[in-house]
Amino acid sequence: MNEIRVEAVYQASSEPTVGRMCDIDIALASRPLTTTVGAFDVVLAFPKFEGRLPAEGYHGWLGDEDAPVALCPTHFTAHTVFTLPPALDEPIVQAELKAAVAAIRFAAARLSDALRVEQPSVGMVGHIPKVLSLTATNITQGLPLTVPEPLNPGYPIVRGLPVLTADIAMSALRDGLPPARALLSQARYLTQSTNSPQPGTAILLAAVAAETYAKESLKSRRPPGSTPSVRSLQQIHGTAVDLYGPIAKVVIGRSLEQDDPALWSSLGELFRARNKMAHQLTTPTHPDARQLVIAAMRAMDWIG
Repeated sequence: MNEIRVEAVYQASSEPTVGRMCDIDIALASRPLTTTVGAFDVVLAFPKFEGRLPAEGYHGWLGDEDAPVALCPTHFTAHTVFTLPPALDEPIVQAELKAAVAAIRFAAARLSDALRVEQPSVGMVGHIPKVLSLTATNITQGLPLTVPEPLNPGYPIVRGLPVLTADIAMSALRDGLPPARALLSQARYLTQSTNSPQPGTAILLAAVAAETYAKESLKSRRPPGSTPSVRSLQQIHGTAVDLYGPIAKVVIGRSLEQDDPALWSSLGELFRARNKMAHQLTTPTHPDARQLVIAAMRAMDWIG
């Protein structure tokens, strides 16, 4: 069997400048992290810290030179080692290499996201970290292998999105973006436009956006002092999806349940997925989340 090693070096921060560099605990600099992605065990590591400053692989540090409390790494590495029979056809070898690269990228994105949750200044969750190098080696034979993947792949291509109109542009310039629309946009990005999808976060954002936007839209069409109020209607019809059904029927004379039963059903699934995350810690799959976020967008367009 041939032992194959695939390794990538990732830029730790989106912008390696002062005030934008990530900080890691001293102990993390000496501790490789191992995770399993599909059939591959991926090892991730920041540059090794020997206990002396300045240290190779680090922009700088926090604290005293004799007693640093945090380090600012320039990069981190991710690698996996697996075996292949020596007589495999080249297309099969390339497919295995491609799968290994995908596993490395998945793990690297997760580590990068962990940094960005703690330190948003180094980038946004869902942004794939920049690859500085990517290599594959047949360790058994001591031979380099061609990596069938670009160093930094492009993001998914998305077609058919709404165009920016003059009315929308002027509304944004005059009033700013509605918070609900901004939340939905982030949910769409995290399911449609990144190499590191975040289905759980996207569902939470989309559900909040759909519920908030419905309340704002219905209240804006209800004259002050009208009875029943949107609030009292919500007390009668207790679920979020009812904003698009019986509550909308009272306020605007239309119901999504009647106008588009399939979309109504999908919107209900969105709120149920949100509740499962909150109460059962159940995260939907990426394909399911993508479809539910689209449902939120379509429902908001309907009520707006």
